[in-house]
Amino acid sequence: MIVDVHAHALSERFLADLQRRPIAGISAERGDNGTYFMRGGGWDRPSSLDVNLHDLPRRLASLKRREVELQLFAPPPGFFSWAGGAASREWVEALHAQELDIAAQAQGLMEPMVVFALGEPERAVDEIRRAMDLYPFRAGMLPSTAGGRPLDDPIFEPMWSLIEELGLLIFLHPTSAVGSERFGLHGVHVLVGWPFETTLAVTRLIFEGVLERHPGLKIILSHGGGNLVFLRGRLDSAYNAEGWEANPYYRKNISRPPSAYLDRLYYDTCALSAESNRFVVETMGEDRVMFGSDYPFDIGDPEGKRAVPAIASLSDAAREKVCRGNAYAALRTIGKNLQN
Repeated sequence: MIVDVHAHALSERFLADLQRRPIAGISAERGDNGTYFMRGGGWDRPSSLDVNLHDLPRRLASLKRREVELQLFAPPPGFFSWAGGAASREWVEALHAQELDIAAQAQGLMEPMVVFALGEPERAVDEIRRAMDLYPFRAGMLPSTAGGRPLDDPIFEPMWSLIEELGLLIFLHPTSAVGSERFGLHGVHVLVGWPFETTLAVTRLIFEGVLERHPGLKIILSHGGGNLVFLRGRLDSAYNAEGWEANPYYRKNISRPPSAYLDRLYYDTCALSAESNRFVVETMGEDRVMFGSDYPFDIGDPEGKRAVPAIASLSDAAREKVCRGNAYAALRTIGKNLQN
């Protein structure tokens, strides 16, 4: 059995409603072939959506076929952060409502993640509390940047404090802090730019002291941690430098080498090759890796086929941890009696 900590979904009812009534300047259109297109927000031109995002029967069939007992989900990251902007409280309220609609129809197989009103930082904490009154969220999906504003910005400190207090398991997902012009194509931006976005966001969270101040944070990094697992020694070298490259900044806000903070984080299996997944497990340890599919995206692992070879090579105990045990251990239980 599997717990999938990395998936995206949208309610078809929500998209249909957006055709009739835009929310926070964001609307949807539907083409003749049934494909939905988004307008407004981060979509400066109509952007099509994968039909599998809102095809719930097909998703449930996939979950049952693959013996996924629980899938944590949120909207795609472009719905809550984009180059130059991030979600308002009004938009986040609508996203939460449509997530609960999906969960109610998912036969207990899907659990929603709270999302954050990063476009209105002063209201983000109030929206988290409002959402928790609606549903016992145990996890959240946080973008790597709030429209270009880093997550270590002091304005987000109350949000981090509340996340730690609530014990939410946070899935940190990359999104575009800047436009894709430099990459030549949005798809290339996703391929190589998004792992960098995760790397930069976490590096800043370390050196700016967010992880030092909030040792209770539980954070999962998407795509096997971006480039961080490979770069852990390079980050430590800055902290340990004694020669002319030594800079007091690298010790100003932290009391241990960066790798010590990386050791407290979790990493999903959506690294997209058996070799990369084995490297993450071997480097970070079997207790720090969780199964993640990035369903339904092709530049992901929607059916788990890319992760399976690496997971299958583990011992029975390690395989159980990666497939479900680590997720259940990190998720706090509210209103549910989950069996580990």
